[in-house]
Amino acid sequence: MPLDGLSVPMVTIFADDGSLDLARNSRFARGLSDAKVDHLFVLGSLGEFPSVTDDERTRLVEMVIESVTGKTDVWVGCGAPSTARAVAYAEAAESAGAEAIVAVPPYYLHPTPAAVERYYRAIATAVSIPLFAYNIPSLVGYGITPGLVHSLATDHVLAGVKDTSGTLASVESFLSGAPAGLAVFPGDDEFASEAIAKGAAGAVMGLANIAPRLGVELVGAARGGDRRRSAELQGLVNELVKVSRAGPFPSVDKFLAHRLRGAEVGYRSPYDPLSPDEERAVLAKLAPLEERLRPFLGK
Repeated sequence: MPLDGLSVPMVTIFADDGSLDLARNSRFARGLSDAKVDHLFVLGSLGEFPSVTDDERTRLVEMVIESVTGKTDVWVGCGAPSTARAVAYAEAAESAGAEAIVAVPPYYLHPTPAAVERYYRAIATAVSIPLFAYNIPSLVGYGITPGLVHSLATDHVLAGVKDTSGTLASVESFLSGAPAGLAVFPGDDEFASEAIAKGAAGAVMGLANIAPRLGVELVGAARGGDRRRSAELQGLVNELVKVSRAGPFPSVDKFLAHRLRGAEVGYRSPYDPLSPDEERAVLAKLAPLEERLRPFLGK
Protein backbone atom coordinates (compact mmCIF):
# COMPACT_ATOMS: atom_id res chain seq x y z
CA MET A 1 0.00 0.00 0.00
CA PRO A 2 1.29 3.54 -0.68
CA LEU A 3 3.02 5.32 2.19
CA ASP A 4 0.45 8.07 2.48
CA GLY A 5 -2.88 8.90 4.07
CA LEU A 6 -3.87 8.43 7.71
CA SER A 7 -1.80 6.31 10.09
CA VAL A 8 -3.27 5.66 13.54
CA PRO A 9 -0.82 4.97 16.39
CA MET A 10 -3.04 2.41 18.05
CA VAL A 11 -3.31 2.20 21.82
CA THR A 12 -2.41 -1.14 23.39
CA ILE A 13 -5.21 -2.58 25.48
CA PHE A 14 -4.75 -4.68 28.59
CA ALA A 15 -7.05 -6.87 30.66
CA ASP A 16 -8.36 -5.91 34.08
CA ASP A 17 -5.39 -7.68 35.70
CA GLY A 18 -2.88 -5.81 33.51
CA SER A 19 -2.11 -8.70 31.17
CA LEU A 20 -2.19 -8.20 27.41
CA ASP A 21 -5.75 -8.68 26.13
CA LEU A 22 -5.52 -9.97 22.57
CA ALA A 23 -9.27 -10.13 22.05
CA ARG A 24 -9.79 -6.49 23.03
CA ASN A 25 -6.90 -5.41 20.82
CA SER A 26 -8.35 -7.37 17.93
CA ARG A 27 -11.75 -5.71 18.28
CA PHE A 28 -10.17 -2.27 18.64
CA ALA A 29 -8.05 -2.81 15.50
CA ARG A 30 -11.07 -4.06 13.59
CA GLY A 31 -13.05 -0.97 14.57
CA LEU A 32 -10.35 1.36 13.26
CA SER A 33 -10.03 -0.71 10.11
CA ASP A 34 -13.79 -0.61 9.56
CA ALA A 35 -13.57 3.19 9.79
CA LYS A 36 -11.26 2.95 6.74
CA VAL A 37 -8.03 4.27 8.19
CA ASP A 38 -5.09 3.61 5.89
CA HIS A 39 -2.54 2.28 8.38
CA LEU A 40 -2.45 1.06 11.96
CA PHE A 41 0.84 1.90 13.68
CA VAL A 42 1.26 -0.70 16.42
CA LEU A 43 3.68 -0.27 19.35
CA GLY A 44 4.34 3.42 19.08
CA SER A 45 4.34 5.82 22.01
CA LEU A 46 0.56 5.63 22.44
CA GLY A 47 0.97 1.86 22.23
CA GLU A 48 3.19 1.93 25.34
CA PHE A 49 5.85 -0.07 23.53
CA PRO A 50 8.42 -0.02 26.38
CA SER A 51 5.82 -1.73 28.62
CA VAL A 52 5.22 -4.66 26.29
CA THR A 53 7.37 -7.79 26.61
CA ASP A 54 9.01 -9.42 23.60
CA ASP A 55 6.60 -12.35 23.73
CA GLU A 56 3.60 -10.01 24.00
CA ARG A 57 4.95 -7.92 21.13
CA THR A 58 4.94 -10.89 18.77
CA ARG A 59 1.44 -12.00 19.72
CA LEU A 60 0.05 -8.46 19.53
CA VAL A 61 1.50 -7.74 16.09
CA GLU A 62 0.22 -11.04 14.70
CA MET A 63 -3.24 -10.46 16.15
CA VAL A 64 -3.56 -6.92 14.77
CA ILE A 65 -2.42 -8.01 11.31
CA GLU A 66 -5.01 -10.82 11.38
CA SER A 67 -7.73 -8.39 12.49
CA VAL A 68 -7.49 -5.59 9.93
CA THR A 69 -9.87 -5.53 6.99
CA GLY A 70 -10.16 -3.78 3.65
CA LYS A 71 -7.39 -1.41 2.69
CA THR A 72 -5.88 -1.02 6.17
CA ASP A 73 -2.34 -2.29 6.65
CA VAL A 74 -0.06 -2.43 9.68
CA TRP A 75 3.13 -0.58 10.57
CA VAL A 76 5.12 -1.72 13.59
CA GLY A 77 7.27 0.29 15.98
CA CYS A 78 10.68 -1.40 16.28
CA GLY A 79 12.94 1.18 17.90
CA ALA A 80 15.10 -0.01 20.77
CA PRO A 81 18.09 1.03 22.90
CA SER A 82 20.32 -1.42 21.03
CA THR A 83 20.77 -2.08 17.33
CA ALA A 84 20.54 -5.84 17.77
CA ARG A 85 17.19 -5.60 19.50
CA ALA A 86 15.77 -3.19 16.93
CA VAL A 87 16.89 -5.49 14.11
CA ALA A 88 15.28 -8.48 15.81
CA TYR A 89 12.02 -6.58 16.26
CA ALA A 90 12.05 -5.49 12.61
CA GLU A 91 12.70 -9.01 11.34
CA ALA A 92 9.87 -10.40 13.46
CA ALA A 93 7.48 -7.67 12.28
CA GLU A 94 8.26 -8.39 8.64
CA SER A 95 7.79 -12.13 9.20
CA ALA A 96 4.39 -11.44 10.76
CA GLY A 97 3.25 -9.47 7.72
CA ALA A 98 3.88 -5.82 8.62
CA GLU A 99 3.97 -3.42 5.68
CA ALA A 100 6.41 -0.93 7.24
CA ILE A 101 8.73 -0.43 10.21
CA VAL A 102 8.83 2.73 12.34
CA ALA A 103 11.90 3.14 14.54
CA VAL A 104 12.81 5.75 17.11
CA PRO A 105 16.58 6.14 17.44
CA PRO A 106 18.24 4.47 20.44
CA TYR A 107 16.89 6.07 23.60
CA TYR A 108 18.02 6.64 27.21
CA LEU A 109 21.74 6.68 26.36
CA HIS A 110 22.58 9.07 23.53
CA PRO A 111 24.73 7.59 20.74
CA THR A 112 26.73 9.70 18.31
CA PRO A 113 25.13 10.79 15.03
CA ALA A 114 27.36 8.30 13.22
CA ALA A 115 26.11 5.51 15.47
CA VAL A 116 22.49 6.53 14.84
CA GLU A 117 23.17 6.33 11.11
CA ARG A 118 24.63 2.83 11.48
CA TYR A 119 21.59 1.82 13.54
CA TYR A 120 19.18 2.75 10.74
CA ARG A 121 21.36 1.17 8.09
CA ALA A 122 21.42 -2.09 10.06
CA ILE A 123 17.63 -2.18 10.38
CA ALA A 124 17.15 -1.46 6.68
CA THR A 125 19.63 -4.17 5.70
CA ALA A 126 17.76 -6.73 7.79
CA VAL A 127 14.33 -6.24 6.18
CA SER A 128 12.82 -5.62 2.77
CA ILE A 129 9.85 -3.51 3.85
CA PRO A 130 9.94 0.31 4.14
CA LEU A 131 11.61 1.89 7.17
CA PHE A 132 10.51 5.15 8.81
CA ALA A 133 12.65 7.13 11.20
CA TYR A 134 10.67 8.47 14.15
CA ASN A 135 11.75 11.86 15.45
CA ILE A 136 10.36 12.49 18.95
CA PRO A 137 13.03 14.37 20.90
CA SER A 138 10.82 14.99 23.94
CA LEU A 139 10.81 11.27 24.74
CA VAL A 140 14.04 10.01 23.15
CA GLY A 141 16.12 12.84 24.58
CA TYR A 142 17.58 14.11 21.31
CA GLY A 143 16.43 14.79 17.78
CA ILE A 144 17.21 13.35 14.37
CA THR A 145 18.35 15.99 11.89
CA PRO A 146 16.81 16.53 8.47
CA GLY A 147 20.30 16.20 7.02
CA LEU A 148 20.65 12.65 8.34
CA VAL A 149 17.16 11.67 7.22
CA HIS A 150 17.69 13.10 3.74
CA SER A 151 21.06 11.39 3.40
CA LEU A 152 19.64 8.02 4.43
CA ALA A 153 16.66 8.50 2.11
CA THR A 154 18.98 9.27 -0.79
CA ASP A 155 20.75 5.98 -0.06
CA HIS A 156 17.37 4.17 0.02
CA VAL A 157 17.73 3.34 3.71
CA LEU A 158 14.71 5.38 4.85
CA ALA A 159 11.37 5.51 3.07
CA GLY A 160 9.92 8.11 5.40
CA VAL A 161 10.03 10.03 8.65
CA LYS A 162 7.44 10.63 11.37
CA ASP A 163 8.14 13.94 13.08
CA THR A 164 6.59 14.45 16.51
CA SER A 165 8.69 17.38 17.63
CA GLY A 166 5.89 19.75 18.60
CA THR A 167 6.36 22.34 15.86
CA LEU A 168 5.23 22.73 12.28
CA ALA A 169 8.62 24.30 11.51
CA SER A 170 10.29 20.97 12.27
CA VAL A 171 7.99 19.14 9.86
CA GLU A 172 8.80 21.76 7.24
CA SER A 173 12.52 21.21 7.80
CA PHE A 174 12.11 17.56 6.81
CA LEU A 175 10.05 18.55 3.76
CA SER A 176 12.51 21.21 2.61
CA GLY A 177 15.06 19.69 0.26
CA ALA A 178 13.77 16.16 0.81
CA PRO A 179 14.78 13.56 -1.78
CA ALA A 180 12.02 12.49 -4.16
CA GLY A 181 9.84 9.81 -2.61
CA LEU A 182 10.57 10.53 1.05
CA ALA A 183 7.25 10.26 2.90
CA VAL A 184 7.06 12.89 5.64
CA PHE A 185 4.33 12.48 8.27
CA PRO A 186 3.59 14.92 11.09
CA GLY A 187 2.95 13.13 14.38
CA ASP A 188 1.32 16.10 16.13
CA ASP A 189 -2.40 16.07 15.34
CA GLU A 190 -2.74 19.84 15.31
CA PHE A 191 -0.39 20.18 12.32
CA ALA A 192 -1.99 17.53 10.11
CA SER A 193 -3.81 19.65 7.53
CA GLU A 194 -1.17 22.37 7.22
CA ALA A 195 1.65 19.84 6.92
CA ILE A 196 -0.20 18.00 4.15
CA ALA A 197 -0.79 21.31 2.36
CA LYS A 198 2.97 21.90 2.49
CA GLY A 199 3.77 18.48 1.01
CA ALA A 200 3.48 15.86 3.75
CA ALA A 201 2.30 12.47 2.49
CA GLY A 202 -0.27 12.13 5.25
CA ALA A 203 -0.48 12.32 9.02
CA VAL A 204 -0.06 10.11 12.07
CA MET A 205 -2.98 11.04 14.32
CA GLY A 206 -3.32 9.65 17.81
CA LEU A 207 -6.76 11.17 18.24
CA ALA A 208 -8.03 8.89 15.48
CA ASN A 209 -8.16 6.24 18.21
CA ILE A 210 -10.96 8.35 19.65
CA ALA A 211 -12.71 9.66 16.52
CA PRO A 212 -11.39 7.63 13.58
CA ARG A 213 -13.68 9.04 10.96
CA LEU A 214 -12.68 12.56 11.90
CA GLY A 215 -9.07 11.67 11.09
CA VAL A 216 -10.07 9.94 7.85
CA GLU A 217 -12.11 12.91 6.67
CA LEU A 218 -9.52 15.51 7.67
CA VAL A 219 -6.65 13.75 5.90
CA GLY A 220 -8.83 13.08 2.87
CA ALA A 221 -9.89 16.72 2.62
CA ALA A 222 -6.34 17.98 3.08
CA ARG A 223 -4.89 15.60 0.50
CA GLY A 224 -7.73 16.48 -1.89
CA GLY A 225 -6.95 20.19 -1.64
CA ASP A 226 -10.21 21.14 0.05
CA ARG A 227 -8.76 23.84 2.28
CA ARG A 228 -12.12 25.02 3.63
CA ARG A 229 -13.20 21.57 4.80
CA SER A 230 -9.80 20.58 6.09
CA ALA A 231 -9.57 23.83 8.08
CA GLU A 232 -13.01 23.21 9.57
CA LEU A 233 -12.09 19.66 10.59
CA GLN A 234 -8.68 20.75 11.85
CA GLY A 235 -10.38 23.21 14.16
CA LEU A 236 -12.40 20.38 15.69
CA VAL A 237 -9.27 18.22 16.02
CA ASN A 238 -7.48 21.06 17.77
CA GLU A 239 -10.31 21.32 20.30
CA LEU A 240 -10.08 17.57 20.90
CA VAL A 241 -6.32 17.95 21.42
CA LYS A 242 -7.08 20.34 24.28
CA VAL A 243 -9.42 17.75 25.81
CA SER A 244 -6.75 15.05 25.59
CA ARG A 245 -4.24 17.31 27.34
CA ALA A 246 -6.55 17.63 30.33
CA GLY A 247 -5.51 14.13 31.44
CA PRO A 248 -2.36 12.00 31.59
CA PHE A 249 -0.91 10.46 28.42
CA PRO A 250 -1.66 7.78 27.24
CA SER A 251 -4.49 6.85 29.62
CA VAL A 252 -6.65 9.79 28.58
CA ASP A 253 -6.84 8.54 24.99
CA LYS A 254 -8.17 5.19 26.16
CA PHE A 255 -10.67 6.89 28.46
CA LEU A 256 -11.94 9.05 25.59
CA ALA A 257 -12.15 6.13 23.16
CA HIS A 258 -14.32 4.31 25.67
CA ARG A 259 -16.39 7.35 26.53
CA LEU A 260 -17.07 8.50 22.97
CA ARG A 261 -17.34 5.30 20.97
CA GLY A 262 -17.72 2.55 23.52
CA ALA A 263 -14.36 0.92 22.83
CA GLU A 264 -13.21 -1.74 25.28
CA VAL A 265 -10.03 -0.52 26.92
CA GLY A 266 -7.69 -1.63 29.67
CA TYR A 267 -4.61 -0.34 31.44
CA ARG A 268 -1.19 -1.47 32.64
CA SER A 269 0.55 0.19 35.57
CA PRO A 270 2.00 2.77 35.84
CA TYR A 271 -0.28 4.11 33.07
CA ASP A 272 -3.38 3.60 35.17
CA PRO A 273 -7.02 4.59 34.65
CA LEU A 274 -7.85 8.23 35.26
CA SER A 275 -8.58 9.23 38.83
CA PRO A 276 -12.04 10.66 39.56
CA ASP A 277 -10.58 14.18 39.58
CA GLU A 278 -8.83 13.57 36.26
CA GLU A 279 -12.03 12.22 34.74
CA ARG A 280 -13.95 15.30 35.84
CA ALA A 281 -11.34 17.61 34.33
CA VAL A 282 -11.42 15.76 31.00
CA LEU A 283 -15.21 15.56 30.86
CA ALA A 284 -15.53 19.28 31.59
CA LYS A 285 -13.36 20.02 28.55
CA LEU A 286 -15.17 17.44 26.44
CA ALA A 287 -18.75 18.52 27.15
CA PRO A 288 -18.92 21.39 24.61
CA LEU A 289 -17.58 19.10 21.83
CA GLU A 290 -19.58 15.90 22.23
CA GLU A 291 -22.39 16.82 19.86
CA ARG A 292 -19.98 18.05 17.17
CA LEU A 293 -17.95 14.85 17.42
CA ARG A 294 -20.93 12.51 17.16
CA PRO A 295 -20.87 12.14 13.33
CA PHE A 296 -17.25 10.95 13.43
CA LEU A 297 -17.44 8.25 16.09
CA GLY A 298 -17.67 5.11 14.00
CA LYS A 299 -16.35 2.10 15.86
